[in-house]
Amino acid sequence: MVSKMTKIKICLITGTRPELIKVSVLLKLMKKDPQIQLTFIHSGQHYDELMFGSFLRDLNLPNPDYNIEVGSLPNSVQTGKMLISLNDIIYRIVPDLILAQGDTNTVLAAALTSFKNNIPFGHIEAGIRSFDMRMPEEINRVLTGSCALLNFAPTQLSVNNLIDNGILPNRIFLVGNPIVDAVHENIEIANKKSKIDQNLEIESGKKFVLLTMHRPSNVDNRENLKNIIETLLQNKEILYIFPAHPRTVKNIKKFNLYEEIQTSKNIRMIEPVNYFDMLKLMNLSSFILTDSGGLQEEAVILKKPCITLRENTERPESIEVGANILVGTDMQKLKSVSTNLWTNKVFYKSMIPHENPFGDGNSSKKMIQIIKDAHQKGKLQIPFIEFKNTIPHCKLIDTSSLDEDLITVSDFEKEKSCIILEIFDYEGNSIFPSPNLEITKKMKLKARFI
Repeated sequence: MVSKMTKIKICLITGTRPELIKVSVLLKLMKKDPQIQLTFIHSGQHYDELMFGSFLRDLNLPNPDYNIEVGSLPNSVQTGKMLISLNDIIYRIVPDLILAQGDTNTVLAAALTSFKNNIPFGHIEAGIRSFDMRMPEEINRVLTGSCALLNFAPTQLSVNNLIDNGILPNRIFLVGNPIVDAVHENIEIANKKSKIDQNLEIESGKKFVLLTMHRPSNVDNRENLKNIIETLLQNKEILYIFPAHPRTVKNIKKFNLYEEIQTSKNIRMIEPVNYFDMLKLMNLSSFILTDSGGLQEEAVILKKPCITLRENTERPESIEVGANILVGTDMQKLKSVSTNLWTNKVFYKSMIPHENPFGDGNSSKKMIQIIKDAHQKGKLQIPFIEFKNTIPHCKLIDTSSLDEDLITVSDFEKEKSCIILEIFDYEGNSIFPSPNLEITKKMKLKARFI
């Protein structure tokens, strides 16, 4: 056990604008918590005024204690530079826990730095999967989850993904997605503070679609980018407000599409906007067209239909609740769905989500409490298994052979010297093996005997 007076030394590491937004509530709560000694580190993966500086001010966040200023480099070089710099900082601080959110190179570098220095790591938004191994983010997600002591999963589906990847149940915590915390805290402020609708001279009640694109598969590919832009230009009745990522603008110019957009009447390409402006644009929009993972979540939270310019998504919950449609590179589908949302009220209403699968807005508080509990119980340490009576091995167990009618997961593990990895009901559905869950004779168990 650890003394209640001992402060928990936590390093929170961010690198991009979406990460800043998602940890903003958590960062502020930890900063003022008397039980936590926080060090805030920014990698500089997003570094300019529009992509970083303005977001710190808008969200009322403190300046980072350290800024690595890694800048724009190839993936492997960027990750390598962050590993070297983070290692030097961590060596000086020696934290009890390192935290990072998401799936960027910054998150992977944070996880590997933690692991190589034998420091516990907490992964926020753990377990989301697109199952597309061509995506750098997917590799980052899988590797980061393997390094994490505390996997803070946003949804039950994310929990299941972690279990499927062999992560031990006692390292998985269902807390919801902190983006809900951020939206709940800032939406009313954004509606009052932001003047983006006035600045863009958008008349009250005028319909428009919020458009964002930044993924390499869309904006680095000449044919894909050209097809998307030309399809949007053909939908002349639809007005698109397009805060364009700097890299997207660069390629629009490179592929000779800039003038066509600038002279069009239905695509208004603007510079990236601050967080409050983006929140207000989302809230005022008719629907959202994007390739961003975060905007798919925020669309659900704000009850806005979403069209996603991708073949897959790591936010399938948005599809499950009927609020999101993937169109990929199928331009006919893009045109059809967009037109339907613009003109067909019944279809539009059918895509307004009636539930939010991403949490109740208390993710940050839940994570802090889990960290405090682990620290108090002396469990903020890299886990290991001692070889005692047997070499650890996995085994499937048919519960029909159990003597007891009912026994909890915790009691079963103690009695059989094992860790239950997964439970399946009589229909084959996976059940999370929480300690107090009662095991019945109609279940099958996957356990690691130790």
